[in-house]
Amino acid sequence: MGLRHPLTHTVILSAVLAVSVLGGVAYGQEEYAADPYNPQIARESWELIGKTEKAYNVPPGLLHAMSLVESGKGIKGWLLPWPYTVCINSTGTKSYSSVASATQGLGSLSGLGFVRFDATINGKAYTGLKKADVQSKLAAVSAQSLVSLKPRPFSRRFENGAEAEKFVNRMFAMGHNNMDLGLMQINWKVHGKKLGSVHHAFNPTVNVNYAVNYLLEHRQTRDWWGSVGRYHSGTSYYANKYITRVWKMYQRVHRLT
Repeated sequence: MGLRHPLTHTVILSAVLAVSVLGGVAYGQEEYAADPYNPQIARESWELIGKTEKAYNVPPGLLHAMSLVESGKGIKGWLLPWPYTVCINSTGTKSYSSVASATQGLGSLSGLGFVRFDATINGKAYTGLKKADVQSKLAAVSAQSLVSLKPRPFSRRFENGAEAEKFVNRMFAMGHNNMDLGLMQINWKVHGKKLGSVHHAFNPTVNVNYAVNYLLEHRQTRDWWGSVGRYHSGTSYYANKYITRVWKMYQRVHRLT
């Protein structure tokens, strides 16, 4: 898939602020009276991304598309990136040698906020189970059954940076640091030392500047789409899935005109 440059940064900014990326005009605000998220914050983030694309000579709309894949949220009828987003990544697969130890492990994972689990219980695989479903299946097998559990990632969005910071610090206190933070979803486990602080991670300018520099680091040895994939993962399977998602969003951004 070739990367095209049909639009200027100015056109992309004005188009997206005039029309919903979902394909229609923004809905009436009365329909979103209970929505706590401030669209002005999201729109300022969107404009920041456009300025960053221009400053670093990134193809117009590419960072926009990435941001929507990373932290896009419907806000008062608009699909826009949200800077106070946290994705809690999976702890990976954990194996247990008994129902009792698996039950204890399930409780610990639930305490971290995980609500869906892939499980193998007594040799039988299950996907997307809720906690109660796992408990029910554990109760139906012998006490010494072998069990593995893998929690599925989940995302949380907060009204402001202070609330997001508090949440992340609570997760740290519970021993979990594999989280993607902020506008461009920078992984703390991998990049935390370079970001310096959680507070910086939720600063939209710091977050997007770190993201674009990381993208350009990979651009030295790859084309733009290869760089997009490597931004997400060093594993080809996950990188290619991410490229596909960003490409589809990139096309939607450009169809606005």
